[in-house]
Amino acid sequence: MNPLDLEAISLRINIENNVVVSAQSSGNKLRGYEKAFLNKKVKELRDIIPRVLATCSQSHVSAFTRAVGTINHNSEILSRIAVSLEIIESHIKHPYIYWFPYIGDKNYDFPAGERFKRIIPFSKKVKEIMEKMGGKWPYTNYLNKGFKVKLSKDDIEFLRKVVEDEVIGMKIEDFLSIDNIDELGGDLTLLKKVPYWTAGLGKYLVVGFPYSATIDLSKLKDTGLDVTYNGDHVEVGPLAQALTFDSMVKKLHEKYGPSPLLREISRIKVACKLLSELTDFDGETDGYEILGSGIGMVESIRGSLLHKVSINEDKVIDYSIIQPTSFNASPGGALEYAVKGIPVKDPKNPWEISLAVSSLDSCFVTEVIIYEGGKLISKKRIGGFC
Repeated sequence: MNPLDLEAISLRINIENNVVVSAQSSGNKLRGYEKAFLNKKVKELRDIIPRVLATCSQSHVSAFTRAVGTINHNSEILSRIAVSLEIIESHIKHPYIYWFPYIGDKNYDFPAGERFKRIIPFSKKVKEIMEKMGGKWPYTNYLNKGFKVKLSKDDIEFLRKVVEDEVIGMKIEDFLSIDNIDELGGDLTLLKKVPYWTAGLGKYLVVGFPYSATIDLSKLKDTGLDVTYNGDHVEVGPLAQALTFDSMVKKLHEKYGPSPLLREISRIKVACKLLSELTDFDGETDGYEILGSGIGMVESIRGSLLHKVSINEDKVIDYSIIQPTSFNASPGGALEYAVKGIPVKDPKNPWEISLAVSSLDSCFVTEVIIYEGGKLISKKRIGGFC
């Protein structure tokens, strides 16, 4: 069988009376690929990892370098900028790919709609900035010593302007301080069309937004398809992250609980929070030092990411990765709870389920198999674009 035909996640959904009454997730079946890193020289992996794990390349490189060593001052600044840019770019595109085509008019069609085309320059500018830092994407020259990098305020201002003018319809600082959904502006006004379907696990994990790891690793249990923390399944990702800093998200979560809509709002809140903290840079990198075996953690696009690396002399002898999807897609976990109770007007065209599943933004394609009264109604493949 062609490995490209393998769905990394299967989600079986049962509908009764136009409501999702149960869901069963297979867990993240695409695990163990990091075994390809065994017996490689440690210093070579920094260049191999971003080519194997390209979508979240900077986050994986960050977790790897934090596992095996320490990043020096200037390179640490640039490493954080790289991870932030990766998150920002994905989050800003997300509603245009997964949500607006369902709830907007033809101008929001993906990928040909005029509104989607208006944010393409944003993505291009992010790639330009990252290439200034690392060379041709997904290179990581900012982790070398003596690499000259210049990021201008104009670069950052361009990103801010696109988000403010097209996406949120206000200054980023104003968006971060809004208090309710009615205040959403720009293209985000489309989100007002989506009901607040309360659906979610309600238990969260953040390894440190975005960097300060504070979790007790002894409470983490990974059995392959099932990953728990302190004996519980947990949700990781933008909602978990936004709950650490955003008053609007906290208020809505306290009043109504989690929902697909709150996850999508959180995604843009996180992007704007990181964008508001971007700074210009003009200097020379000072590299990083490899110290030995360890565990590296970072908040990535989709949530908490952990790399555990064991080293003997200059070679890797063991390597394991827990991706955000391994938390969320665990059987009995966040992906199942994200759809339970969601109303579905037409099971043959379940756009509501598409919004709910995409609100968790799994790392890999999810095959959603929908049954009604024990009869197979439809299948959908969700995810895989950003």
